[in-house]
Amino acid sequence: MVAGMTNPPPVSQSGSQPATAAHPGPVPDRLLDAALACFRRLGGKRTRIEDIAAEAGVARTAVYRYYPNKRAIVAALATRWFAEDEATLAAIARDHGRGPADRLRAFLLADAACARRYVTDPCLAEVLDEVVHNLTAVPQQHRAHVRRHLTGLLAEGQAAGGFRAEPAERLAQALDDLMGRFHDPRLTADLDEAVWRERAEIAVEIACQGMRA
Repeated sequence: MVAGMTNPPPVSQSGSQPATAAHPGPVPDRLLDAALACFRRLGGKRTRIEDIAAEAGVARTAVYRYYPNKRAIVAALATRWFAEDEATLAAIARDHGRGPADRLRAFLLADAACARRYVTDPCLAEVLDEVVHNLTAVPQQHRAHVRRHLTGLLAEGQAAGGFRAEPAERLAQALDDLMGRFHDPRLTADLDEAVWRERAEIAVEIACQGMRA
């Protein structure tokens, strides 16, 4: 993982603190929260399993019951974030209070915004960089889930006569390709919020026009 953040004094190396009321919740979730806290303080490269265990208030051996190594923790962190993104997008796709065209526009903008949120936080960007370069199956699976929600939305719009009559899976893939510039944090980091939103809205409008019947 790319070195990041600041370099304060290291966390206690003992890793032998027992779980207490100050560390509530399921152990796997606590470990992920602790890992993120350590990444923020120490950077990805300097964070050790001992640091994560101490931050979570568990024994070092407890970490290995859930995650065999630090890379597995990074993968789990990214999977949790992607699951949050997918839940947001699924809610938009299934919002039958709006027409398919309105939902499609909102879906594409929200999908782009989900990717951008990692740029605004250097720690999240560092973790995501590790995932993109060394854990490619995680983002690939995420995009597959996003396209599944998008395919369902497009199929619904086609049934209503609003979208072009081509295989919904093919259209979903085309939209994913067209919006790819906004899915890659490396390509949005140089844009301030206002410029990014303007470009994203224009791109989404053009994409939606291309989907019309």
